[in-house]
Amino acid sequence: MNTLLLTSSLAQPIVDNIMPIARQNINIMDSQGMIIASGQKHRINTFHKGAKEVINNAQIVEIFPDNLDQYTGSLPGLNMPIVSNGQVIGVVGISGHPDKVRDLARMVKMVTELIIEQEALQEEVRSQYQLRENFAALLLSDHANTNYDKLLKTAKLLKYELDLPRLVLVIDIQPILDLAHKNYGCNDLVSSRARENIVNLISAPPYVTAQDLVVFIEDRLIVLKHFEHKTWEIDYQSWGSDLLQLLRENNIALRLGLGSLVMSYAALGQSYQEALFALNSLNSNNTLATIHDFDILSAYLIKKINITETCQSLQVIKAKLTSNLVRRYDMKNTIVSLLNNNMNISTTAKNLYIHRNTLLFRLKKFKETTGLDPCSSFNHAMLCKILFEE
Repeated sequence: MNTLLLTSSLAQPIVDNIMPIARQNINIMDSQGMIIASGQKHRINTFHKGAKEVINNAQIVEIFPDNLDQYTGSLPGLNMPIVSNGQVIGVVGISGHPDKVRDLARMVKMVTELIIEQEALQEEVRSQYQLRENFAALLLSDHANTNYDKLLKTAKLLKYELDLPRLVLVIDIQPILDLAHKNYGCNDLVSSRARENIVNLISAPPYVTAQDLVVFIEDRLIVLKHFEHKTWEIDYQSWGSDLLQLLRENNIALRLGLGSLVMSYAALGQSYQEALFALNSLNSNNTLATIHDFDILSAYLIKKINITETCQSLQVIKAKLTSNLVRRYDMKNTIVSLLNNNMNISTTAKNLYIHRNTLLFRLKKFKETTGLDPCSSFNHAMLCKILFEE
């Protein structure tokens, strides 16, 4: 654990909280012997010679009424070193005759060091959170591919395997923040506690494992979730549904979007954009959306016309088109002809020189293989057009 720098903003709340219990004035001095916190405000930013002696010798200094002239800026009292991580980082002093406040001073020193130790731990946690958030922000940006060395260095610090297959999940946590602010007030501490509660709730197997990364970006919770390469899309959705159910059981009603599973760290930014698009596509009746939903996917590809070659969810459908069944029934020529004839079954069958029932049979097989039904859905038809464009 890193040694914490003792500052006025940290020290003064300690003084303010302990003084009502101690019923004596308390001073806290920094490593230079300057008073940085006190119950006697006029003494703040003045030099305390007794404290400087404590710093220099790492020993308790007791100041009696008859030796005040030896200690510039001091009053009768007892001054003890504040030790953090094995180092003297400052001094805590309590006013009064040393013989009368000795036991009280020990208690004040112990409480002060415990508060500082807790703050140091929290600061370390905050630093870890900040490191993870900065790492995730770069990983999900357009610059990930050109920052491999930086990403690799941070990944090692976080014990994060950079090249595992992962998808991105995005949860809109604004509703829970709004509720927390309504109940407890609008401040950073309330927001932090609300975020911590959600992370603590989901950060356990099978929802989140050591191979995953959980961060916050603004009012969204982001999970970079590892799945094996051959995992089916239905399994991603099942995982997302289980996560939502866990939140609902704890009276947290949130909504989430899922991107596609990508094989490279450089493609996580696209999975993130897919998850955001899916999340924003949700209507008031649904709480989970995935880029593998054909209606969402087609709308996404129409908006992002330049990514059809790299869109992983589209590649999943394309992979199904390589099956023997698809080749046997000349599916490409069949679907292209159908599109060219505005979904007219009779005209398409005539142009293909096949019976109408043969065409209907092919379309049934096509739906069984890919899940697409272009005759009954405009979005499915748009996906077919994208899939079979030369």
